Formats: sequence, structure tokens, C-alpha cells
Amino acid sequence: MTPHRSTPVGELPLLALDLETTGLSVGRDRILAVGVVPVDGTRIELAGARRLLVDHDDPGEAVAIHGLTHDDLEGGRPLAEVLEEVHELLAGRALLAHHAPFDQAFLDAGLRSVGMAPLRVPVVCTLDLQRRLLTRGGEELPRGALRLWRAREAHGMARAPAHDALGDALACAELYLAQLAELGSTGQPLLLRDVRRHEPWPRRLRRVVSAWWR
Repeated sequence: MTPHRSTPVGELPLLALDLETTGLSVGRDRILAVGVVPVDGTRIELAGARRLLVDHDDPGEAVAIHGLTHDDLEGGRPLAEVLEEVHELLAGRALLAHHAPFDQAFLDAGLRSVGMAPLRVPVVCTLDLQRRLLTRGGEELPRGALRLWRAREAHGMARAPAHDALGDALACAELYLAQLAELGSTGQPLLLRDVRRHEPWPRRLRRVVSAWWR
């Protein structure tokens, strides 16, 4: 069952997710790896963490960033199998990601390419939460302050190597818990509706339609 907007964050099941892709163009580039880490309330379930590699013959122009080689990808599975597993892992959970629109767009395009429907789950974006925390006093955002590693540093968290799907998913999950602690410091109970990403319906419609027609 999909989490309800009134679900307390202390009971909210999420799946932290990060993608590595051949590039940044949803229309041209493809998913190479998916990192997932379950989060149950305020507990990260490391036993469920995994990196799912996609069988692909070209690591793309971003190979210098993600470091995935031809040999790595030859050990991957078909995209349809990987996305089916992601779909199953998301059942009953909200999607958690840093800069979630990027991951949503690639997931929707990938699902469409294998004949599956776009995801219909609540989304929590740690980039959006960090923007809220940094601007709630009316301050201007410092340059680069919303990047995952800069956001972690702002919460006193260690910096780890970037651009590994599983590592970034775990880093996102840890950042989310730190953000919850700060957002909940007023003592007001936090619910899913307080942390979920609110995408205006015209933008949501355009994203879904474009994913189907690419």
C-alpha cells in the first residue's frame, strides 16, 4: 500500500535511490546502474542495500565520472529486469533521492522503453529539503550549497567518494535523517505531507507524457 500523506516520518518506509547514466540527456542517454537503500522510519536498512547493473555495450561520455567499464556492464542484467526489481522494491514505499526530478525522468523514460508504466509513488527530495532549510530565514543560497556532498558537510557529515550509485543512495539516506532531525527540532510532528516533493500538476503531466512519447 502506498504511504499516505498523513504517515508520520518516524513510520515512513522509503527507498533511497540513485542512478548512474551514460549522460544527462533523458532523450538520448540510458541508465547504467541503480543504487537502492531501504529506509524504515529513521532507520537505514543496510541489509537491503544493493547496486543493480544494467547490461549495456557503451558506458557513454560520462565514463570518467561514474567509472563503469565495459567489463562492469557486461555483468549487468537487462534493463527490464532491473526496473522490475526497482518497482518491486518500491512497493509500499516512498521514493527518496537527491535532485529527484533527474532520477524520476530517467526512470520514467526507462520504464516506457520496456513497456512499463511510470512510477506512481510519493517522492521525497533531499535537495528540496536542503533548500528549505537553508532559506527558511530568508538567506540567499551559497553557490553549490545544494550539491549532495556540500549538503552533507553542512550537517557535519563526512564526505565520501561521489558518483557511485550505491554510495550516493546511502549518502542520500544519511542526509535525509540529518535533515529530519533539523526539521523536527521545533517539536512539531512531521508527516509525509511535510517532507514530500510537491510537483505542480502541469509539470507532472508534461513529465509523464514526455516519458511515454520519447
